[in-house]
Amino acid sequence: MVSKRIRYGGYSTAFVLVVLCIIAVLNFISSRHFLRADLTETKDFTVSDSTKQILSSLDDVVDVKVYFSKKLPPHLIGLRRQVKDVLDEYKAFSRGKLKVRFIDPEGDPKEEERARFLGISQVRLRVIEKDQAQVMNAYLGIAVLYGDKKEVIPVVRGTENLEYDLTSAILKVSSDEEKTVAFLSGHNERDPYDEDVNGCSILRRELEKQYRVRKVDTSEGDKIPDDVDTLIVAGPEKLSERDKYEIDQFIMRGGRVIFLLDPIKMEYGLYAQPLETGLDDMLEHYGVKLGKNLTLDRFNENASFRSGFVTYSLPYPFWVKVIKSGLNKNHVVTSELEDIVLPWTSSLEPKEGNPNVRAEVLASSSKYSWTIKSPYNLSPNQNFASRIKERRSYPLVVALSGKFKSFYADKPIPKVEEEGGENGEKRETIKESQKESQIMVVGSSHFAANNFVSQFRENLVFLLNAVDWMTLGDKLIGIRSHSVTDRPLKELSPAGRNTVKWLSTFGIAALVAVGGVLRFWWRRARIKVGGVA
Repeated sequence: MVSKRIRYGGYSTAFVLVVLCIIAVLNFISSRHFLRADLTETKDFTVSDSTKQILSSLDDVVDVKVYFSKKLPPHLIGLRRQVKDVLDEYKAFSRGKLKVRFIDPEGDPKEEERARFLGISQVRLRVIEKDQAQVMNAYLGIAVLYGDKKEVIPVVRGTENLEYDLTSAILKVSSDEEKTVAFLSGHNERDPYDEDVNGCSILRRELEKQYRVRKVDTSEGDKIPDDVDTLIVAGPEKLSERDKYEIDQFIMRGGRVIFLLDPIKMEYGLYAQPLETGLDDMLEHYGVKLGKNLTLDRFNENASFRSGFVTYSLPYPFWVKVIKSGLNKNHVVTSELEDIVLPWTSSLEPKEGNPNVRAEVLASSSKYSWTIKSPYNLSPNQNFASRIKERRSYPLVVALSGKFKSFYADKPIPKVEEEGGENGEKRETIKESQKESQIMVVGSSHFAANNFVSQFRENLVFLLNAVDWMTLGDKLIGIRSHSVTDRPLKELSPAGRNTVKWLSTFGIAALVAVGGVLRFWWRRARIKVGGVA
């Protein structure tokens, strides 16, 4: 008996030692080779392939200085650890080219002065301690340094957008030159510096995080500068032939253009007139025909309207909601988006003709959509069914890629309508694209306005993705689309809705009744068995 106990004790000791050895070996391996499992659907805690590619391509050392106070309020204590975890992954994929240093400047005059020089200051934080509200100062900034260039994230309040902010900062300081995005002006376009609801200041501020942003005016016949990489034409009214010529020649030089074109001009009340921009013939030459209509859809967003002192909200078919099934899952601009909202938009039609140009539909309305032509009544209180002739899906966003032929290849250079511009006679028309370029056409500019990009975040992400694709390729798109998640409910058929209604009305009562009957028979059976026993 004793020998059995000794033998059993020896086995137990050996087993414990083996387990400890295995744990030690695993700990040794894990300290040198990290492996993490991210079980979230959108991979919220995984560094994207775009970031990995940018980090692995660094050709010199990038310094990241994290100015974080050691003493932080309770709700920010975990933030320091989260930032460190993210930067540890960055270091692992940088092949030793990323150097990270955490610094607490408080109490060190030299470090405080250096932080201020970099553009990082203390932020005031509201703290609740012992049932009292207090204010404390803390550092929560990050500086990215490369040679004599620097980019700063002044305040980090969470990790939701940290990967994009960090990667774009690293890309910006390590790139040889800064890219330029320009907004066309001079034709009543949406102003990127206008803070009003109809301006594009929100889009402009987001673009400035990665690009130089400026306005260019072609109304006097001036050439679009060569340093402009991507041009945004957002809601112009009438463009002259010379304006079109300058845009055409910009494309022929390899420039990229995003056309956001409204089919209507809003008038007083809820009425509108057709808007002629003059771009129809040139865009059809490139490969996109503009529909002279408005597209409406059963899949739409609610809009708010006022009647006297009352504000009410109701579904508005003119605000088309393009759901995930209507977005091109194979294109980098839209593959990670869930939906976008296009208000007062026209349909588009890709045209074939140039074998060197590829057309891709990026967004389409649902199969329950229809179009209407002038006269336009935009009231939500109307009989929409009376104007429906055909329901089907319509292209709403089209991207063209390739080498384009000039719209003015066999035409004289248009003259400048106003004096003071460049002399068109001294120019020589470029008849074909010198290199591959891209054109994107959207049948609405309203969706880029401040009131819409603030209300529908996916609109802003779509626009930024489009600019990134044209200007940088696909380097940053996968990061920005990372956290965009919306889960619209699927549309039920009338039969499906009736089934749900009757099940919810009588289903629970029926289940309770069935359960009661089963329990009654079960108890009765037990009584019979007991009586027999």
